[in-house]
Amino acid sequence: MKKFSICAILVMFFVFVALPMSVLAMTAIDDNELAEITGQAGVSINVDVTANLSIGTIAWGDSDGFTGYSNAGYVGIEGLNLTTHFSGRHDGPFATTGPSAIGYMGNKPITIDVGSDILGWTTQVRIGLPTAHLTVNGLQTDIFVSGVTAGAPTSTTAQQLGAIYMSGIEILLGESSSPAFASSYNAGYLTIGAAGSGNRGVNFGFDINIDSITVGTISYGNTTSILADSFGTAATDGYIGVTNLNIGHMNIDGGCNIGVGTLNTDAINNGHGQGTITQVNIRIHPNTTVAIPSAITGTVVLAQDQELTTGAEELGNFYIGSVRARIVNNVGSLFTPSTIQIWAH
Repeated sequence: MKKFSICAILVMFFVFVALPMSVLAMTAIDDNELAEITGQAGVSINVDVTANLSIGTIAWGDSDGFTGYSNAGYVGIEGLNLTTHFSGRHDGPFATTGPSAIGYMGNKPITIDVGSDILGWTTQVRIGLPTAHLTVNGLQTDIFVSGVTAGAPTSTTAQQLGAIYMSGIEILLGESSSPAFASSYNAGYLTIGAAGSGNRGVNFGFDINIDSITVGTISYGNTTSILADSFGTAATDGYIGVTNLNIGHMNIDGGCNIGVGTLNTDAINNGHGQGTITQVNIRIHPNTTVAIPSAITGTVVLAQDQELTTGAEELGNFYIGSVRARIVNNVGSLFTPSTIQIWAH
């Protein structure tokens, strides 16, 4: 049996900071005053970061191919470049309107807490999401398929699948039914815990509230045209995409369990299974839901450049309203929860 390795990387950030506050008064505290004090433990983190990211090549491949194509092959992207900024929001009630109204300071930070239920049977990490403003000024990358050149997969003009371009990306994290008050905005949370007793895997829960997602331009195209075979230099590059893409008010609620295990399929299938295989198992919580109660809108454009500006021609506008996708339990299947399994072949 041919094998290829699948690598799942889960990165979790845990920062623990505990600093005593300065003593403001040295007077004794009586019992009534002591009763008013509520202790809190945990971590709050504010992030205001701009980063430039450049990656030469990202590729995934197969060392021995498949029938008829038995040499190694790769698919990937090349020349990824982007600039991103992540900070607190500065729109609406978060805007700075004067020296006594620094709305930006009303943003909620990232919070990290760890707790157990009253019986001590379940312990979870809870990460509170911040009210945040994420922008990506520009993202451009080329998609390719390739063999191995000089020890690493690289693209060639003949095997370019096209180019992807995005600009003007803006995500506002946190929603509120009372937009006049910054304190009423809630971005949601992520929880991390064990999937069950006996080291059975990791359980993720999430409730994420997104105010809006906008993308100024997103396009796909080719730097040279397939029409060049017939029309030579008269055929040049072209692009199709969407301008002014807007996704309003999105909620992502639910979770999943992820674990890795080995199963002897022959033992449960009278010797006619796939042998002993190790696989990644992902079980999606019932009622995990992605909801966009407002609308998704944009304009479809054809153009001669990836920015969709040169020779731009509109194909029309689209409107998609009240989108809701929900995962439910399977009926009549081996697995009751909706499940995804990944293994080598």
